[in-house]
Amino acid sequence: MPRPVRVYYDVISPYSYLALTRLADLGARHDVAWEPAPVFYAALLDATDLVGPAETRVKRRYTLTDVLRAAALLGVPLAGPPEHPFRSLEALRVATLFDGDPRALELAIALATACWGEGRNLTDWGVLAAIVGGMGLDASDLEARASATAVKAALRDRTDAAIAAGVFGVPTFELDGELFWGHDRLDHLAARLAGRLPDLSGRARALEGRPRGADRAVAPILREPSS
Repeated sequence: MPRPVRVYYDVISPYSYLALTRLADLGARHDVAWEPAPVFYAALLDATDLVGPAETRVKRRYTLTDVLRAAALLGVPLAGPPEHPFRSLEALRVATLFDGDPRALELAIALATACWGEGRNLTDWGVLAAIVGGMGLDASDLEARASATAVKAALRDRTDAAIAAGVFGVPTFELDGELFWGHDRLDHLAARLAGRLPDLSGRARALEGRPRGADRAVAPILREPSS
């Protein structure tokens, strides 16, 4: 029986795009039933007092280079969206609207590919309708349906549940309550699925329980004065 793995993603993240392009192959090799779970990345950051890589100038520049390198190595196109960061709520609500549809993962991949692979604007409802309709899904009155109170609440509730589960970034993969963060940790997930990697969460909690010897947020680190 396929093992369920939840995929927390936000199309604003290029790493979500890179990960989504790899799931079909990995899922076939390890008999995985992917459960796409769109979440609002900005809310994850707010809840954990973090900032996104695009919000720090030096990290933004490096991240974009890193994404281009990763895409080149994976052999997938990387055009990037017209603006970044951009408002991803509309696309996330569209994905949420089709929760439970057998093509939900295919839709997630199509949205991410349109944005990052093709450079299309996911804040444009015309673009979103074209993506949905192009898959053979119902794109009629898409803006109204995706903007319904129930859809907004479902996205908010899933984001809150992700935060409660310890999710702080995207993409994150959840297997039996164990989290794997980042497209570059799919190999760790694959090893876990294959039984080559044990569950080390208990050892991690033991390490976490050790006392802190220094804390930069509380007291500045002392440096030797320059001579």
